[in-house]
Amino acid sequence: MEKIEFGETIELEDGREFICFGQIEENGNDYVYLMSNYKPLEIRFAKQVKSGEELKLEMVNDRNLKERLLELLKEKGNIS
Repeated sequence: MEKIEFGETIELEDGREFICFGQIEENGNDYVYLMSNYKPLEIRFAKQVKSGEELKLEMVNDRNLKERLLELLKEKGNIS
């Protein structure tokens, strides 16, 4: 799988589905902004990591990095 594209729906390992609402590159890493397609609404940031032919997502848990990515997405005009 290539990188996750805007609007693409993905299923996480726990079976929950999220929609990609943004992509951003920071310090050579590719991140995606994910929003759940169920309620209550969940927002996640994940780093996209290629391992051979496989694409893996590493959830971002660092609060400062999440805030930085959110600001970058706002600057880029992907979200308001």
